[in-house]
Amino acid sequence: MIKTRFLCSLKVSAVVALSLSVYATGAKAEEIMIGGTGAALGTMQMLADAYTKQHSDLSFKVLPSLGSGGGIKAMLASSIQIAVSSRPLKAAETQAGAVSFEYGSTPFVFVTPTTTKADGITTQNLVDIYAGHLKQWPDGGQIRLVMRPIGDSDSEIIKNISPAMRDAKSAAEQRKGMLFTVTDQETADSIETTPGALGPSTLALVLSEKRSLKILSLDGVVPDAKSIADGTYPLFKRMYIVTGPKLSPAAQGFVKFVGSPAGRDILTQTGHWVK
Repeated sequence: MIKTRFLCSLKVSAVVALSLSVYATGAKAEEIMIGGTGAALGTMQMLADAYTKQHSDLSFKVLPSLGSGGGIKAMLASSIQIAVSSRPLKAAETQAGAVSFEYGSTPFVFVTPTTTKADGITTQNLVDIYAGHLKQWPDGGQIRLVMRPIGDSDSEIIKNISPAMRDAKSAAEQRKGMLFTVTDQETADSIETTPGALGPSTLALVLSEKRSLKILSLDGVVPDAKSIADGTYPLFKRMYIVTGPKLSPAAQGFVKFVGSPAGRDILTQTGHWVK
């Protein structure tokens, strides 16, 4: 956890330095910088691309993953204009002036390389895999877990599946030789390139970034917008845009666009349930 926070701090510091450098060199004021949770970055890039087709005087920079907390911190430091988060605001962030807008929900999914000969998994399978009892896919290939750090939001979602899952995930975190990744993109990269890998992601990331990943059904239910809307698929992330009290008119226009019919169409295409 300490390592994760240290890496996040380094990334936020880098964003601050980049921002100061951009302004020092007289970059256009119309550039809007977006950063935060990796689960939202591909979708934000698609929304930004669509918006700039209507507003050619604007440009967007979607930064590499800072994490939800890192993005909010960078926004409050005025290093970026818009943060994206997969969690609600904390009281201290609200008190500091942050305002959030929930733009949709996307399924939290388990993924594997497209070459894996499996289309689904059960909750009991997951318990057995994380506990170290189930080590092979049905075709005999080795299962290689890709893990998120202790205390990471993805780790907590997995642990909250059931008490047995919490025990199994905690046991996996203590086993030697486990592969840990820090960001959503690092996780997707590792799963794509590791034969037999299994790990967490979101439907929005897989679709918006056109990842070569197979999304597994869970207990026979396919994760999509419909299945989280009707409650048949239980795992999902609520996604938020977070801004400060002094948002520029250009950035305000983009936030409104996200909630517009055109923006909602893009959200739907990228695996979001929009209420």
